[in-house]
Amino acid sequence: MAKKKKDSMDIDLSRKKKKVFDVDTNIKVAFKTGEIIHGKNEVLKNLRDNKYKMIIVANNCPQNILSEINHYNNLLDDEMFIYKYKGSSWNLGLALAKPYMISILGIYDYGDSALEQLKSKKN
Repeated sequence: MAKKKKDSMDIDLSRKKKKVFDVDTNIKVAFKTGEIIHGKNEVLKNLRDNKYKMIIVANNCPQNILSEINHYNNLLDDEMFIYKYKGSSWNLGLALAKPYMISILGIYDYGDSALEQLKSKKN
């Protein structure tokens, strides 16, 4: 009986796709099923009163807004998670299906999305 030789290069021929966490899709799902507030004025106004579960900030958000958010976040008893979105404010607006720029999102309720997983991942 002849023995089969193993190739030194084993190739994975499975056609299963690996699941990749897509932030844009999860933002869209959270916008439809959860509770999200967008826009600098609305988020900063509600940041003083209510506590968000998470804040998402666009990559090109002005530095003075970021420092104001960090200041209010430091004043809270237990700080909330701030996620820095990899895209620009145009991309963040498109993730919400809006035709304008959005630099900040405040999330009260995740809804059916998996945005909670962003807390465990590094920015």
